[in-house]
Amino acid sequence: METHSATVTPGTYRLDPDHSTVGFAVMHKVSRFRATFADFDATLDVDEAGAMTLSGQASVESVQVKNVEQGAHLQSPEFFDAERHPRISFRSTSVVVGPGGALTVEGELTLRGHVEPVSASGTLTYVPDDLHDQERVGIDLEAVVDRTSFGLNWNQPLPNGGVAVSNDVTLLVELELPKG
Repeated sequence: METHSATVTPGTYRLDPDHSTVGFAVMHKVSRFRATFADFDATLDVDEAGAMTLSGQASVESVQVKNVEQGAHLQSPEFFDAERHPRISFRSTSVVVGPGGALTVEGELTLRGHVEPVSASGTLTYVPDDLHDQERVGIDLEAVVDRTSFGLNWNQPLPNGGVAVSNDVTLLVELELPKG
């Protein structure tokens, strides 16, 4: 498979939702709590010079967790405040593909009305023919953000010290984007 940025041909690559996942992980007391979003979108635009722009958004109401009460709590004003801020969005300011498809994406994440810079790293994979005569880009990214920067301040002290939820949240993005 090709992975060098010069091989990604100009055009717009749109999300294949069946082969993509967007979510997050955060330490909860003693283990990582994970959640995903069922409703999200992403686009990779590649211009004639090979410059790339990655953008996307997720519906807060579509967050999926294993426990109904936790899901409701995440929708509440103590966390995402879904009623006032129904979408999370991202737009890159810089996309750099290095040797072996190493990927660095800088951009702005908007959550709860707060816009903060985010730096993510991962890999970009490109195939010029995905067995259906279609070009396809794969993007796997991780970024760590401080949730309190976005106004997600809720926490609970533990009886012997510490808190229930870490401030550091790992964003996990795995995208397949066919051209067209």
